[in-house]
Amino acid sequence: MVDKLIKEIKNDVAYIWINRPDKKNALDFDVWFGIPDLIDEIVEKDEAKCILLLGKGDSFSAGIDITVLMQDMNLNENLSSTASDRRETMKLISDLQNAFTRIAKSPIPTIALAHGFCIGGATSMISACDIRLSTRDATFSIGETKLGLVADVGILQRMPKIVSKGDLRELAFTGRKFNGEHAEKIRFVNSTYDSVEELYKAGQDLAEEIASNSKHIVQGTKEILHKGEDLTTDQALDLVKLWNTSYLISEDLKEGVIAFLEKRDPDFS
Repeated sequence: MVDKLIKEIKNDVAYIWINRPDKKNALDFDVWFGIPDLIDEIVEKDEAKCILLLGKGDSFSAGIDITVLMQDMNLNENLSSTASDRRETMKLISDLQNAFTRIAKSPIPTIALAHGFCIGGATSMISACDIRLSTRDATFSIGETKLGLVADVGILQRMPKIVSKGDLRELAFTGRKFNGEHAEKIRFVNSTYDSVEELYKAGQDLAEEIASNSKHIVQGTKEILHKGEDLTTDQALDLVKLWNTSYLISEDLKEGVIAFLEKRDPDFS
């Protein structure tokens, strides 16, 4: 059986590949829940300083595997349900949400590299990553509107912190697809590239640049940024003051200062 997910470690960077190219890397539950499991494994084993999320074949991911979802939700012709059915549905939605929340809360920075299709659930998933890069012709969507659903796995909660309210509402209300150029225009992705090869090279270079820094400082910076989103400026300043009071005096600081004085790159290995 071919692995639906592939993990590789190189130069302090972890590569997590979605490996269902014959299905446009559609997110069945093995993939949906397997990605945060792999991220947790990388964190627990201290295997990398940055994580890249990629897709094999001609697409990043066509979104949730609809056939699997319909089977699990036990939809019937009359669209009827019991109270027990609705409780099971609520549990399923909660589990799906929590999987992406685990990605967002990873202490290790995550970078998504999107090409081809990256729609529906896949767009929601990469909104949980710290950084997004894509090809210019990548296809994104918040397409749940056209399926008769309210998007419920995080895109409506995370994307307002990434793009403007008006841009989000237009895309969410219409459910229309948008390409990488538009995603870059509204700053959903940081940068776009003409080819998959250029995208992967840029993603690798960025990940290795991040990994060249102290893992403790990068993870501390992510923690301050993440927690600071829900704090006032004064509260966030107090938080970083406490963090630096606890961690400022370190070998990393010593190496960083000496490297600066010696006009060389620091070695945080």
